[in-house]
Amino acid sequence: MELTKNQIKELKDKKFRKNNNLFFVEGEKFCHDLLSADVQILYTITTNKNLKGFPNVYVVDEKTLNSLATTVTPQNVICVCVKKFVKNKPNGNSLILDRIQDPGNVGTLIRSALAFGFNDVYLIDSADAYNEKVIRSSVGAVLSTNIHKISLEDLIKEKREIAENFIVADMVGEKLKDFKKKKGRIALIVGNEGAGVCDELINISNIKLSIPMTNKIESLNAGVAGSIIMQKIFEN
Repeated sequence: MELTKNQIKELKDKKFRKNNNLFFVEGEKFCHDLLSADVQILYTITTNKNLKGFPNVYVVDEKTLNSLATTVTPQNVICVCVKKFVKNKPNGNSLILDRIQDPGNVGTLIRSALAFGFNDVYLIDSADAYNEKVIRSSVGAVLSTNIHKISLEDLIKEKREIAENFIVADMVGEKLKDFKKKKGRIALIVGNEGAGVCDELINISNIKLSIPMTNKIESLNAGVAGSIIMQKIFEN
């Protein structure tokens, strides 16, 4: 089977993919991860005529595949998938990303969230979780995480359904090493790289934690700070 020239042209268009809730997963390893994830694969585009186990396989030449790829290193498989944003209530701990713009930070935080049992991630005006850079920096963890795209207003309305305890990092907060887990679910809020957590989310938080560090550095980036706190909560 072959994709038509018009279909390929549409898929190359980032705006078309965005408007149709589509995203690319590139490389055989990440594409294999899709098979065990709850993700709809619309097309599997490959140069490998003997590729098995994938749905809707379309064999194309190397030039066509490379024209679709978003990575510099050529891949032999690209899966075109449908974005999945869940609306169900979380039943465990959650991570809330408040205007995190850097895809690397978003990917790092999603990977750490999955590692430390924060299976629901709420995005408020943050980088798209299905951005190719986010998928790569999360090492595919986004495919196994419950992603919620939500407005600030709606999150505040739904706060009781999300968690009983909301945590923010604060320089004058309780020292992380002294933190004792409270009864009930936890939602960790990680704020914008420059501006931090917005006032509205600080106001709904009942726990403030500080990460002790030397005086040789002012602060940690969002991905590192959030990961350290999630690990401590997981261990607690």
